Amino acid sequence: MSQTPKEQSTPLRPPNELGGSQRLFAVLAYALPLLGGLLGLAIDRGNSLTRVHATQSIGALLTMALSLLVWAVAGYLLALVPVIGPIFSISLFSLVIAMAIFLAVNWVISLYFALRGEERTIPLADRVTTRLFGEAGA
Repeated sequence: MSQTPKEQSTPLRPPNELGGSQRLFAVLAYALPLLGGLLGLAIDRGNSLTRVHATQSIGALLTMALSLLVWAVAGYLLALVPVIGPIFSISLFSLVIAMAIFLAVNWVISLYFALRGEERTIPLADRVTTRLFGEAGA
C-alpha cells in the first residue's frame, strides 16, 4: 500500500509575527497625518515599525509643504516679471500637483505596508526623513 503525502496548504505570505497593537501606531501615522506620526514617535518610539512609518508620514507631509513653499516663493518672484512671469508661475504649479499625486499614491502604498507590518520607505520623503531624524528614523 503506497501512502500519499499529505497535502500541505501553504499560506500566500508568511504569517506576520507582529501583533495588531504593534502596528497600531504605524497605521495611525498615516490615518491621522501629522498627529498620528507625532503620537507614534512620542509613545511607541522603541518599536522600529512605528518609528519608520511615523517618520515617513511626517517626512512626506514636510516634503509636500516644502514643495508648496518653494512654489509660492518662486511664483511670487516670477510674478514680478511682466507677461511671462505669471505664465511660468502657473506652469510651475503643475509640478506641485505632480508632487502631491506622487506623495498621495505613496501614502496609500505605505499605509498598506503599515497594515501588513512591513518597513518600507517613501522614495522622495526618505531624504527629508533622513535629514530630520537621522539614520535611526528610517
